[in-house]
Amino acid sequence: MSTKRKPGGHPARADPTTDKTFRTMKAAVELVRDTDSRLSPEAHLNLRAAALGLMHAYAELAGLPAPTELLGGRT
Repeated sequence: MSTKRKPGGHPARADPTTDKTFRTMKAAVELVRDTDSRLSPEAHLNLRAAALGLMHAYAELAGLPAPTELLGGRT
């Protein structure tokens, strides 16, 4: 008798493109954190904007709310 194994992880991450987007987004966010004092304010702003763009792309691919929607509820 064989038992079915439940798939692990978030179902959206099963898609290779979504998984690649998640890994790239995570690396970009870590880069923003690590380069805070090493870049000019303008360059750091551009890097943060790129990370935010990747967050939007991942949210859309994974069927999650956009990061700006999550922040919109805060005052």
